[in-house]
Amino acid sequence: MRFAVLLVALLAVGLAPGVRAQDVLVWSTGNEGGSTQGVANYLVATGMIDSAVASQDPNLTLATLLNYDAVLFFTNGCAGDMVAIGNILADYADTGRRLVLATFVWANQGCNTLAGRIIDEQISPFVFDGSSLYTSVVMNWNDGHPYFGGVLSLSGYYHDDVTTVPGATLRATWSDGQPLLAEKMNVVAVNLFPDDYWGHIGGDYDTLFANTLSWMLTAVEEASISTIKALY
Repeated sequence: MRFAVLLVALLAVGLAPGVRAQDVLVWSTGNEGGSTQGVANYLVATGMIDSAVASQDPNLTLATLLNYDAVLFFTNGCAGDMVAIGNILADYADTGRRLVLATFVWANQGCNTLAGRIIDEQISPFVFDGSSLYTSVVMNWNDGHPYFGGVLSLSGYYHDDVTTVPGATLRATWSDGQPLLAEKMNVVAVNLFPDDYWGHIGGDYDTLFANTLSWMLTAVEEASISTIKALY
């Protein structure tokens, strides 16, 4: 059963905070005109990430992803097989590693919209509920989770019309009422396009994304994740 060991640990001891630097993969598809490398650079500049490697290769394999403690994945234009990519991301999430998904993953625009097992099995905390939204928004509410530590303000423009899936925890909303951030187990969904090359993003977005990638749970949970990783 998916995450059986991790679930047992959660039920036994509950949650306790801790932060650990990560080796992160920033993976985008269809973002050739932007700067996926720029996202990797600002993550490292926060001081919360040990290293970040950027890739725009739509054909990465699970074996490549398993070299990293955490993955940030987002889409822009059309590139790659979204079903195959969704299956690979689901396989990665099954190992217990941290996976962060961001706009335009839920664009509902066809070839840049994530599909496959990550969506079909509701591993992603969000699924699309309409098309992408191109309106200025600011963070309206958050629940005070450590994801928002140091995030004093946040604004955006590129985001998706989404809804949370069963079992996901909504942790923040936008001023237009759209969900901003939700998590389900070790998968975090951020309804914001992370590449600041395109502009229309402001506030402490770099800190938010670094927090979502670096936040870890209890030592027991980390041991449980290590046990799951050993199976792969």
